Amino acid sequence: MNIALVEDDLKEVELIKGYCRQFEAETGGKCAITHFSDGLAFLDGYKPVYDVIFMDIEMPYMNGMDAAKKLREFDSSVIIVFITNLKQFALKGYEVEALAFLVKPVEYSSFKTMLSRVAKRIDPGSAEYLSITNTRGTYRIRVADIYYLESVKHFVVIHTAEGETQFFGALTDMETKLPPKSFARCNSCYLVNLAWVKKVDSMDVYVADDVLKMSKGKKEGFRLKLLEYMNG
Repeated sequence: MNIALVEDDLKEVELIKGYCRQFEAETGGKCAITHFSDGLAFLDGYKPVYDVIFMDIEMPYMNGMDAAKKLREFDSSVIIVFITNLKQFALKGYEVEALAFLVKPVEYSSFKTMLSRVAKRIDPGSAEYLSITNTRGTYRIRVADIYYLESVKHFVVIHTAEGETQFFGALTDMETKLPPKSFARCNSCYLVNLAWVKKVDSMDVYVADDVLKMSKGKKEGFRLKLLEYMNG
């Protein structure tokens, strides 16, 4: 797990780092921690590389709640867990879709339970998330939830159960970021998640609730890759 710890109390930082080492020893998991001393330092140059943000609320320059609200403007999906002794902020956590609160002084049993919840959410050990950026912000999309990707002029549209996400880019670039055994082109405009293929007939591919056209040039290769996927 890639963890951002936003905390100004150095004693608390060392405590959480120690808990992470204990968690690693007990579970065999791995935790990489990046520490930020305040909300402004965390937001400055933020990149969507973290699986979870452990955020203190009482900090100088910018408190954790305001930092989380700002974060949600350009990353709508990263997991946020507040660490605080201010229980009255608990309900405000729903405003930024926080997973939960850990109340100071944090005990190891509570931290371990929380980190286990996070681990289940992010499916560690597999490249299961795709990070994309558009004019609305940065999104982390679970690869397993992608039906297919569509090329529309100079944009790529990702189709999932939750709807569509569009961003500037090329389908060829996305092919290098997705598992090659699970995704295949049925024509130059569509990159299909083979897990969601319901049926293939002469020139159509049925993906979830959509029907995609298959080109003659891609037909044989797509069918072969689909068979290989079905055979494991």
